[in-house]
Amino acid sequence: MVFVPLAGLIWLTHTFGWGTLGVLAASAELIREHDKRRNWLAAAFHAGLHCLVLAPPALLMLLWRSSGHVGGQTADWFNWRAKMQWMTMTLRDRWQLYDLASVAVFYLVLFKGLRDPNIGYSRNLGLSALFLIAVYVLLPRIVFGSAYADMRLVPYLFGIGLIALRPKPGLSIRNAGVLAGIGLAIFVGRIGATTASFWLYDRDYDRELAALDHVPVGARLVTFVGETCYNEWRMTRLQHLPGMALTRRLAYANDQWSMAGGQLLTVKYKAARGFSHDPSELVTDVKCPREYWRPIAGALYKFPRDAFDYVWLIRPPKYDRRLEQGLIPVWRNGSSALFRIDHNVPPPMLTWSDLGNRPFAKPRRRLSRQMAANEPVRKN
Repeated sequence: MVFVPLAGLIWLTHTFGWGTLGVLAASAELIREHDKRRNWLAAAFHAGLHCLVLAPPALLMLLWRSSGHVGGQTADWFNWRAKMQWMTMTLRDRWQLYDLASVAVFYLVLFKGLRDPNIGYSRNLGLSALFLIAVYVLLPRIVFGSAYADMRLVPYLFGIGLIALRPKPGLSIRNAGVLAGIGLAIFVGRIGATTASFWLYDRDYDRELAALDHVPVGARLVTFVGETCYNEWRMTRLQHLPGMALTRRLAYANDQWSMAGGQLLTVKYKAARGFSHDPSELVTDVKCPREYWRPIAGALYKFPRDAFDYVWLIRPPKYDRRLEQGLIPVWRNGSSALFRIDHNVPPPMLTWSDLGNRPFAKPRRRLSRQMAANEPVRKN
């Protein structure tokens, strides 16, 4: 009975964690019941009964999502190309070759567990990994309007599969020690690389967030963060940095999601006219195929100046400096800058070609629609 309220607490914390717990608990109960009853059908029935203590949040979710305005979209079933790509990107961070090599090591270790007579898989955790694989295959990419629902399972697939490995009786202490040493070396290497990568991200954040020292409390802030049309392996992780203006300066930030059923708060700012919420903060040098992102020139020209007090540019693409007419520089660091808007000065009068409305960018490599996107589905 402890798990009845505990399931609700886990669901409230994160729905995906609650769902994953249910899958793992079901597989563990199935093995336990089979060992007791020696009948798979009876074991499945009793395992299902035991897991009902985790089910009450499902009723709350059905009531919530059936209210109409928070239903959200569920779509993109069996996108095999995307699913295969996710299986190579579970350690995607900064250094592509190293990240891919690390994933390759995972596959080799898991394969060794199948072929090596001295190593085997735990029945309990092995079945858990198979359950997660089945859910991964059947789960659509978009659930209730939130993208990458299936992709989030991939780290758990690898994690559960790796800890399911164990030595069989007869493996010598020497060989076990060698395997443990190799595993420890891989772990230390990944932790070291991730630590160094996060330190570099931290430096980027500190450099960009220095602009907030010049933003008054309660300011109306429109931010434009530079993005590209290409799916580079290393992401800047700056796309939602403007949200820090909301937490640190109580400033209005135009990067907040506005998705059906996704938040308890909704962005309502009619004066912003298309620059009120995500993805209005993302800008590129040219128009990207199948994206809502604006070219930087068009964004600087079109945003309603009467709705904002400041403009914050975070590593934007190159643009015509004539677009800074009526924008008073307050802070600069490289290509990043903070401007105060002079509402007495109108925006510049530029031609269509001046705004950089060139044809769509030509991708350097073929991208799937899912790989090119960086955020959940939006209806802007």
